Amino acid sequence: MSNGSDIIIKGGSTEITLNEDIYTADPRQPNTYGNASKKIVRVVITGDITYDSGGEKPDGLKCKIVISCR
Repeated sequence: MSNGSDIIIKGGSTEITLNEDIYTADPRQPNTYGNASKKIVRVVITGDITYDSGGEKPDGLKCKIVISCR
């Protein structure tokens, strides 16, 4: 079970799509969005990895991350 730690995504290029009607920009921190009334209840990562690939893949990894909130 998660202890509420940060979810960190690193890479050469990453595209994240947010519902801007729900998640608003934080003017104090660039590129940060949030909604204090929402709680992450599930994170699913699919594609070339399920959590940690255990090494580098020269041509890059392709994955999809779905975050469910309530």
